[in-house]
Order: sequence, then C-alpha cells, then structure tokens
Amino acid sequence: MKHYFDTDTVCLTSHTLALPIVEIAIQRGVNSNRLLKGTKLFHEDLQNPQKKISFTQLNTLVSNAVRLLPDDGLSFLLGQHWLFNQTSHSGQALLNSKHLTQMSRVLQIKQFELCPFVFFVPYRSQTHTHYILNFAIATPPPLVAAFYFEMITAQISALCKWRFGFVNKITIKLPFSKPKHIEQYYAHLAIQYQFDYPCFSLCIPNELLHVKQVSTPPIMCHYHLQQAHNTPHAVGFIQYVCDLLLQEPKSVCDDIAQQLDISPATLKRKFKQHNTSMQTLKDTLQKQLAVISIGEKGYSNEQAAEQLNFTDLTNFRRTFKRWTGMTPSQLREIMMLKT
Repeated sequence: MKHYFDTDTVCLTSHTLALPIVEIAIQRGVNSNRLLKGTKLFHEDLQNPQKKISFTQLNTLVSNAVRLLPDDGLSFLLGQHWLFNQTSHSGQALLNSKHLTQMSRVLQIKQFELCPFVFFVPYRSQTHTHYILNFAIATPPPLVAAFYFEMITAQISALCKWRFGFVNKITIKLPFSKPKHIEQYYAHLAIQYQFDYPCFSLCIPNELLHVKQVSTPPIMCHYHLQQAHNTPHAVGFIQYVCDLLLQEPKSVCDDIAQQLDISPATLKRKFKQHNTSMQTLKDTLQKQLAVISIGEKGYSNEQAAEQLNFTDLTNFRRTFKRWTGMTPSQLREIMMLKT
C-alpha cells in the first residue's frame, strides 16, 4: 500500500468543502462556470455524494472564489458550515469527545475523513500547549493558504463557543498581516487572534485541555469511533515527508527517496509538483521548534541553538532571521507586547 497521496490524487470527498463553496458563492450571485473554471469539474459533478476530487482541483476552486468574492467572509462561513454539518461517524466522534485532548486524538486517528489537507504538531510549554498547523498535501498559493487558515480559525472558534464556552482564553496566531477584510474577523470570531506570527498556531492554556464538555455523553465518542470506517488511510505527501524528517532530522534526499521507493530525481519532481522542497520542509520544522522555544518557552539563544544542533550562535541568529524575518530578540519583544 502506498502510504501517501499526491496533490493530483483524486481522493477527497467533493461535498465536504467544494460543494459548499459553490453553493454559497451561487447564493451570492457568482456563476458556477466561472467559479469552476480550470478545475475540470461541473456543478452537477459535485452534487454526486460519491464524487472525489484532488487537492489541486480544490485549490483552483478556492483561488477562483477568492478572486470572485474578495473580502466576502466566505472562508468563515465555510468553516462554520463544516462544523455544524458533521454527519459522519468520525465527525460525531469529534463533536462528542470528552475534552480538547480527546478531540485532538480523534483528529489524529481520523485525519483523512476530518482534515486531510492539514496536520498539526503539538508543542507543550509550562503554561500552554501550542498546536502548529501545516499543510499536509501541498503548499497552496498565499491567498489560498490564508483562506484555509481563516476557515480553520472559524471552525475552532465556533467549536469552542458551542461546546466549551471559554473562547476568551484561546488564541489563534496567523502567519500573515492584518487583512483588508478585518471586519469579517470581528463578525465571525469569538476567540482571540493575532497576525504576523511566523507560523499558524493554536495556543491553549494547559488547564483547559481536560475541561469536560457538559452537553455530550462521553460514551458517544467511543460508539462513533467503533462505527467509523477503520481502514487505514494514506496521508498527504508533505505530511509523510515531514513525519520522516521528524523521526530522522538529518535525512537527505536520497534517504527520503529510498523510504518512498522512488528515485532521487522523481522525488525532486514531486517536491516541485507540491510547491516545496526538501530544504523548505526542513527549515519549516526547525523554524517552528525555534519559534516555540524562544517565543513561548522563554529559551535563551544558547538553549535554542543547542536544541537545534547549531554550534555557532551567530549562525543561529542569522538563520532564525532568514526563517522568520526577525531576530530572536525582536520575537521576544513582540511576544511581550501581545501578552
């Protein structure tokens, strides 16, 4: 069995995101043919519950939607729609989880059904747990990536408000500057949010991770997990490579190619197809660890450099600035201003 799928693999259900995007856009007066231009899909195709699409097709659709409905809040509406229309057993297991820790576990074991295009890496500090979200299949263009991040932010905000009621204590940190349509954030989000962070991060105080939901019987999560389809699924190409790099950070292209049972030349073509590279993925994982260590855990430059196996402190500072656009000291100042 192939353990990963590519950006052009037709394996994503159309009714989860693609069909709602089209339906909401049509309600706003957008012609479906313009919306689906370049996707090789038709509106009638998406109405078939068995229709599968690729991540490339979904990205093209989102790109068209962003262009045709700029600043419209479609991403936030889509996130809320996704949350309140979880009819699958995996979705019901998520909504009936006992607490946030169990929710994160359900998201991990049922990722393909619930969130196949992103994955998260948890980092725990003394006071908070930080979930860093990354794209699992391929790296979308910046505007498309921002759309997905807004959609996920809306999902998290609605979930916390609906199921827990502690929205003021959870913060989403977004990897882009404050957008022109900031009024959509005011209208749709209840949780706290920040812009210009080096990565997409969900920050939760540790004491909230095991706060129990009062509106759902915990046994229902176990029941729905038992009923859910248990066939193991592959993960996206980027996630698969990142998993290998997290296990063996010093891996080179030849090592990864061998793990994927392809030639190094084919691997390089795959990286290009998925809008990334070996060095980019390595830098991303190291950057995220450095940002958490310095910005959230309070590590000194020396401690962070040692953790990332840098022997030269000047080189670490230079590399950190290349990764994030700021020095470690500037990140600390920003974090102090926002606390």
